[in-house]
Amino acid sequence: MSHALFSSFDIDAGTRLLLKEIAHEPGIVNAKRLLDAGCGTGIIGVCLAASCPDMDVVMRDRDFRAVSFSARNAARNGLAVELRGLGGARLEPCRKRHFSKIKVAERNAVPVIAEAGLLCEPDGRGPYDVVLSNLPAKAGPLVLAQYFSTVRAELLRDGGIFAFVIVTPLAEQARAWCAEAGFSLRRTVSTKNHMVAIAQVPEGSSTASPGAASGRWFSRYVRSHVEKRIAGAPLAWDGIQGLSEFDEPSYATTCALSLARKVFAGLLVRRALVIEPGVGIAPLWVQTVLGPQEIVLKSHDTLALAASSHNLGHAGRHNAVLMLEPFFLQAQLQAGQPSNRPSNAGLEYGGQLAPASTDAIILFLEDIPKFDIAAYYWPLISKVLKRGGAAVITAESTQTERVARQKPSGFSKSPFAEHKKGWDAIAFLRD
Repeated sequence: MSHALFSSFDIDAGTRLLLKEIAHEPGIVNAKRLLDAGCGTGIIGVCLAASCPDMDVVMRDRDFRAVSFSARNAARNGLAVELRGLGGARLEPCRKRHFSKIKVAERNAVPVIAEAGLLCEPDGRGPYDVVLSNLPAKAGPLVLAQYFSTVRAELLRDGGIFAFVIVTPLAEQARAWCAEAGFSLRRTVSTKNHMVAIAQVPEGSSTASPGAASGRWFSRYVRSHVEKRIAGAPLAWDGIQGLSEFDEPSYATTCALSLARKVFAGLLVRRALVIEPGVGIAPLWVQTVLGPQEIVLKSHDTLALAASSHNLGHAGRHNAVLMLEPFFLQAQLQAGQPSNRPSNAGLEYGGQLAPASTDAIILFLEDIPKFDIAAYYWPLISKVLKRGGAAVITAESTQTERVARQKPSGFSKSPFAEHKKGWDAIAFLRD
């Protein structure tokens, strides 16, 4: 488990309840193909794969850190697993020893798949016999309602089962979403905090068509449209369900861009790197003010990557390079798909940013308990930033102090800085 992910100390009560209720459902334990949607650290998918040797299991999550943990947990429990990133690109999972005293029966099915994916995103691996999910309340009612329709129309075969657990305040809405999507609700089990539901596609009524909404699926996440002038630049973006900044830029963003306006002034930027771009305001500012040949976006959150790409596309930038955290991966190359980026973009084969290939970096640091994130990112900045380039780093005040203390040789701290409502932005120049 991980401090960076949901339920970092134990299996959460909702997952335990779901596993208990599906343990003796013949339509689930005898299924051939199963999707664990929003897999987190992989508890549900690993349990089903270990218990059902003939079942093909796919684990998907919006957070690629969660996907990586799921692949790691599957492997450490003796399961063959494939880790995949954007566009189905195959990655090398973490190699760790199996947990001691764990014995899993030999599987007859294909290796477990752990991959990045959003709830309403088309899934070419479908249709499935079963979709299981501990539905995240933070996804919001609009996205969850759409997801019920997506499961019914695109993910499940005729007679397929959708089993989910949801927090009690959303239980009645979930019943309504089942009815609206055309599910037959077989049974529910409720506790004080959660409801488990077993729903089924009525026999002879399935319309499953995987990828049917591939041309318009992201519109399901659009929540608002905003136009603001930020750090001297007129910007417009769509607010996205599940991400902040759907009506106003955050203090972190205004700090970062106010400082970037000063630090990047006069700098010739061919490639800019934005780490944890959120809804995409910082990349939009970079495009408008700096006009780089290439913008690289790096995040563990595939929704943030999709949102930033969406908003850049509306602004005329359709070739941003998307990279997953914790891997520097250019998915188009790994998946064998054509790339529309310049051939001299400076990316090594496999998507690694080449040394001294980036002119400007904007980094939004997260606060992860018991993890020194400053020490994690300094080697990356040291590797990819050119001489004369600049990096703007934004975080809560205690984090930026740690960043400054760990500054490696070869960097000078800029005299400029910004502070707003507990957020600091500081900058470093590569000597």
